[in-house]
Amino acid sequence: MKYNQYGYIKTDFDKQVKELEEINFLPTDWQEVTFSELLATLVENSLAEAKNYEAKKAKLAEFAVSDKQTLASFIAQNPEKIRRDAFYNVALQLLGYHVGYDYDLKAPTDRMNRNGLPYADHDIVDKSDLITAFYRLLNTRAKNGQTLIDNLAGRGYFTQFYGNNKHMFFNGKSLPVFDMSKVIREVVYVESDLDTDEDGQADLLQVTVFRPYQSNNFPIPALYTADPYFGGIIDNAQRNHNVDVNLEDATNSTYPKYEAMPKVKAAKPSSEDIAASEEAVHKAAYSLNEYLLARGFANVYAGAIGTRGSDGLRITGAPEETESAKEIIEWLHGDRIAYTDRTRQHETKASWCNGNIGMTGRSYLGTLQIAIATTGVAGLKTVVSEAAISSWYDYYREHGLVIAPEACQGEDLDMLAETCQSNLWDAGDYVKVKAKFDAMQKRLLKKSDRETGQYSDFWEARNYRHHTNGIKCSWISVHGLNDWNVKPKNVYKLWQKVAKLPIAHKLFLHQGPHYNMNNLLSIDFSDLMNLWFCHELLNVDNNAYKQWDDVMIQDNLYPDTWHQEPTWNNSLGQEVTYYPDKEGSLLKSGGADNSKVSFIDQGGKVFKEAKISESSWQYQFISGEEKWLNQQLRFETDEFIHPITIVGRPKVKLRVSTSLPKGQISVALVEVGKRKRLTPIPKSFNDQIQELGYRFGTEVMKEFVNDIETNAKLITKGHMNVQNYADMKHAKEIKPGEFYNLEFELQPTFYRVPASSHLTLIVYSTDQGMTKRPLEDETYTIDLSQSEIKYSQM
Repeated sequence: MKYNQYGYIKTDFDKQVKELEEINFLPTDWQEVTFSELLATLVENSLAEAKNYEAKKAKLAEFAVSDKQTLASFIAQNPEKIRRDAFYNVALQLLGYHVGYDYDLKAPTDRMNRNGLPYADHDIVDKSDLITAFYRLLNTRAKNGQTLIDNLAGRGYFTQFYGNNKHMFFNGKSLPVFDMSKVIREVVYVESDLDTDEDGQADLLQVTVFRPYQSNNFPIPALYTADPYFGGIIDNAQRNHNVDVNLEDATNSTYPKYEAMPKVKAAKPSSEDIAASEEAVHKAAYSLNEYLLARGFANVYAGAIGTRGSDGLRITGAPEETESAKEIIEWLHGDRIAYTDRTRQHETKASWCNGNIGMTGRSYLGTLQIAIATTGVAGLKTVVSEAAISSWYDYYREHGLVIAPEACQGEDLDMLAETCQSNLWDAGDYVKVKAKFDAMQKRLLKKSDRETGQYSDFWEARNYRHHTNGIKCSWISVHGLNDWNVKPKNVYKLWQKVAKLPIAHKLFLHQGPHYNMNNLLSIDFSDLMNLWFCHELLNVDNNAYKQWDDVMIQDNLYPDTWHQEPTWNNSLGQEVTYYPDKEGSLLKSGGADNSKVSFIDQGGKVFKEAKISESSWQYQFISGEEKWLNQQLRFETDEFIHPITIVGRPKVKLRVSTSLPKGQISVALVEVGKRKRLTPIPKSFNDQIQELGYRFGTEVMKEFVNDIETNAKLITKGHMNVQNYADMKHAKEIKPGEFYNLEFELQPTFYRVPASSHLTLIVYSTDQGMTKRPLEDETYTIDLSQSEIKYSQM
């Protein structure tokens, strides 16, 4: 596997020397020592686990420069240079590779080529060459996926700097010079301008802080994760809404309005600054944060209103959630009051914070980053928003239909609010808010309108994309191209707006589902984020904005390949149109077929009889297993002679009639062909462990691999209410037997179709994992003369 490395900064020789001397790796008298003495010293300094000169010297005998000679005997000859292969034999051993198992001593560069590791193109002929080679080696990804310098950190190299009161940098990135055995763990209470529990007092919001003890001596930046799950979750999956129900007439929607909750005015901060009186009992919840904690970035977690330790109610996606989460940043920046405990007697300040705040987190945690960033709050310098919702309508609804997130059939705004209302775990809060919480649940259920699925002012208030002009901070979005929980439209539509703003902006698209990517082997994501946060929060001049392209997309054929693109939308390719015909073909030319073809949807009847999971149903369905064929129409292209890439959002036009005065249409675009494809989730490499800090924490590295043979792969899909044929925001009556033109876009993608595969367009109705599953049969007829699919092809 290729270990792509985008975070390495090309560095001139003088700066290499300066940085190596600053970390005590290169002796300051290096110009006076011999080549062999310098070689021995640099190797010995790479053996952080050996704590004295004798131990380091003895370990030189454990290394080999060739299949005939050890490093110790080679150095004993006082060489004045070292052959390239001899040097990289030692380098690979330092990087954790094993002779005879991982590589051959006669051909070390073969291994380096296979893993994409950098190496010199010539022998190491003098001390300058040697210093440059070692500088690059320290910045090279080892077998476990981390750079060698991070591996040395995990073995205790940087404990020598624990007493320092400053950040230290190497190749533009912060080093783990902060003692994680002395982390300050404290809890404070920020006063909100909200009164969501309507008790006449401003809601208090519990905030948990993890920071190095050195932050008492000099200010450091904060990484804030707005985490509604941090205080625990209430598992309510058994109470999700029933989806085995008939479709409703969507013209009956009342288009509910958003209603704001009461506001109060929090007290103004005074000069008082008392140390926090409560110690944190929760653990950090995100390994990327912990990785950066050891490198001098405080970790801050807050669930905000309704979560354990805080006042108030959860109101999923509402502006009140945005407000309460934003108020934590205002405290970090010095603009809002916080107390040492819930008695509100003594104020405490984030005097340890330098005023620069970044945000991290996945899913709901990433969603709140988008919400907060649109407010333009002072102090927020950057966000790294992963798998985030940009419109709650696009999470729970689609084109006039109730659409579940993957593996969450029957969930909705009210159920998610209950999941996160963790202050109910504390009896005192339970007594105080339970009745008000129950009333809020009823309001959320009514206004979310599960009956019709129509867009409304209630959903408009939960669409952050309409406020992107307020974004002032730099931007990174991360999303899985196979994420059917937070579907890719959320990041795609947001990206189209963010990319036009006068801010630095980056996008990562990996091949995973609802997953974060900081531990993927194929890319140095943690290093890149270290580089990014150093630039944004510590003002380090490290070329972060130009170090990699704006859009990084992981390939779906080869897991170690990443595409660098200027953007992500249909403009990257050329438009291609396919037309379905009555024979089940999908044709590029020849004119539209005037035939009409039908299928009968049976809702969830056959699915329930099959007694299989929703994911098993989808695989069988897209693969064309016989039991599902009468509930779909399939149209297939010829075999592709050359590989193609589908990019952006395919658009479907269908002319449809229904047998009932209501209906739902689903469309899937599938690649069909028996071959080995990437695993749906990354495989764990348990022998490749990422060290977050010295004796601190670890992360198992993972990667998608080609080891499962499958018959088909879903590329993208979409759903639409037939009653929204004229207006996506308002339903109209339809008459059975009459034809209506539907036009809608599928979820966005970037998908490489290999030669010898086919594309299959599947038209159906009930999506067992996402739509309602009606109890009544319905016949759908497609007029092929006015039906087509268009997509952009590279």
